[in-house]
Amino acid sequence: MSGLLLLAASLIFPPAFGFVLVPRTITHFPVGHRQQVSPHLMSIFDDLKLIFSEEGKKNRAEYEERERAEMEEAQRQIMERRNNPEKMEEYEAEVMAKRRVLAEDKSVWDFQTKTEEGYDPLTDWERLRAEGKITVGSDMERDKGSERLGSEGLVEVRTDELLPYIDQGYVDDDADVMGKFMNIFGGKKAQKAKNDE
Repeated sequence: MSGLLLLAASLIFPPAFGFVLVPRTITHFPVGHRQQVSPHLMSIFDDLKLIFSEEGKKNRAEYEERERAEMEEAQRQIMERRNNPEKMEEYEAEVMAKRRVLAEDKSVWDFQTKTEEGYDPLTDWERLRAEGKITVGSDMERDKGSERLGSEGLVEVRTDELLPYIDQGYVDDDADVMGKFMNIFGGKKAQKAKNDE
């Protein structure tokens, strides 16, 4: 009879009622003791409080005012150049000088796309690195604010583009998974018929 009551009770009440509440032990600190909380362990609610507090609203307003002033100054300079041909020529000369410098920097990396028989881009890469014409990731200044868990920090550019073999295009012949999969479904028959012809 008691087994039947237990079965009925387990069907009627959800399983959550089967858990027993255990009293928690509370750690008491001596009077006057304050627990230290790390300032780095802020939750999203602390961030939201900071954003929507009076100080946060003031900071946002200052930031928006600075952005607006910068945009207005840029617009004023554009209008000034449009009205003054000498300033427009000066601006265009600066732009052309920047483009020339960028083109020269880019032409240093032409060895990456060279496809001569027996050519190894590593030789030019090492020579240019020794001459100081190229800088790779390990030589670049890293962002100290992004150091985490043993990382030296991030750099501002993609470092894989600064390596010698990026544009060589090596493809593994065994990488054709779909081709191998299709061979299971008669691909060998088609290959045999092709070879017989």
